[in-house]
Amino acid sequence: MFSQKLGLTLLFSILVWLGATLFFVFFGSMVLVDPFQESFLLPFLLLEAATAVVLYVVFVIFRRLDPSPYAAVKLGTIGSAVGLIIDAFVLWNRDVFFSKLSSEQLLAFTIWMAFAYGLYLVIPLFMAKGNK
Repeated sequence: MFSQKLGLTLLFSILVWLGATLFFVFFGSMVLVDPFQESFLLPFLLLEAATAVVLYVVFVIFRRLDPSPYAAVKLGTIGSAVGLIIDAFVLWNRDVFFSKLSSEQLLAFTIWMAFAYGLYLVIPLFMAKGNK
């Protein structure tokens, strides 16, 4: 049976994925640095810090809409699964979605994405620990 809370979780999962993807479609060429350059680390860390802040805000909003215990953990788990599945398709069709990115920028996006999914899974665990 499809519950309203599961629907909300799936909606947020898709919106998080869509927001991140659209950000890189429109701004990727400006924020993604060639990972083979010495200057890669600082922009990467700043981008991941901004990602962590945005994800934290998303989790806070989600917990207000779904106050059940471990709601954020549920969103992190389901959102990561949904996002990774969709991103596999997006990366497979990178010329359609990321036509403005160089090969190096696409690699930088993939590195950002892997780290961001780690954040998507870990941030709600820290939030759940803080609720006890």
